[in-house]
Amino acid sequence: MANLGFKEITLENWSQPDSIHDFFVKLSPTGEALPMAAEDWIRPLLIVSLSKKVPHDVQTLFEVARGAMVYGYYFYPLWTLGIEQLCRVTEAAVSHKCRSLGAPKSKRRFVDKIRWLENEKVISSTDEELLHDIRELRNSASHSTSQSIFTPGMVIPLMESIVRAINYLFNTGQTRI
Repeated sequence: MANLGFKEITLENWSQPDSIHDFFVKLSPTGEALPMAAEDWIRPLLIVSLSKKVPHDVQTLFEVARGAMVYGYYFYPLWTLGIEQLCRVTEAAVSHKCRSLGAPKSKRRFVDKIRWLENEKVISSTDEELLHDIRELRNSASHSTSQSIFTPGMVIPLMESIVRAINYLFNTGQTRI
């Protein structure tokens, strides 16, 4: 077997939690370190959701990305794959918003769509910066030459930011990204 740096899936272990999660703990009210259960990993992913105003096709893409992160409990690299997919979901949301607002057909690239939304005052310059950060992560993931591994502690806050960004695009009066 090759040393991949993460669980190598076999017929015997495919349905078992990834042992890397054994290194993570939660603190009890008394400060005692306790092992984390599957629910401790999955609950934060299920709490975050897209607004009903987000288009159905974007919601479908989101659920697939979230599903990958949930199954990261069984195969740790899926945390990373899920957040990388969520960056692509953000691009789909931005594209949908641009189409719905009648953006010029020349705005084909993600970067151009983000700039157009900012120029049209749909998003602020601060929002634009976050979307560019998401775009850069998407580019890095899509053109990588090695496997990245993100921790749940990185993935969950990023997921929350991405969901806020997507929800903002489709909810007038929402809190800024």
